[in-house]
Amino acid sequence: MAWQFEHTAKSAAAKERVWSRYVDVANWREWSVEGVEWSRLDGPFEVGATGKSKPPGRLPAGSFRLDAVAPDQMFRSETKLPGARLRFEHVIQPADAGVTITHRAELDGPLTWLWLPPLRKSIEGGVPPGGERLATLAAADQ
Repeated sequence: MAWQFEHTAKSAAAKERVWSRYVDVANWREWSVEGVEWSRLDGPFEVGATGKSKPPGRLPAGSFRLDAVAPDQMFRSETKLPGARLRFEHVIQPADAGVTITHRAELDGPLTWLWLPPLRKSIEGGVPPGGERLATLAAADQ
């Protein structure tokens, strides 16, 4: 069983402005207010780098690894859970007068059913406002 959730926001920002917000991992909280309490990356923003992020509330901090990075286009992080894998993909695509920003979460593995109840509410509650806030902040950065 796999589960996926995504949200797309439109922004007047240039892709470089959105990207600069992504690579500033220590400040993800500025745009992902409802999704990130704190975050850090242990090294440069490149495939293989590891970090940690704490969602708000009672969920514990989780370690993640960047498993795909295409500057100014997309990045994906992966968190391994016992019996499951949680991936977050962040995609920037050109659009009329700016970009679209798509944030996608995917949970898969044999124990998806166990992890989905506690993670779903946090993801579905945090991803849309985070994407919209990122779109607004990145446009204001220009």
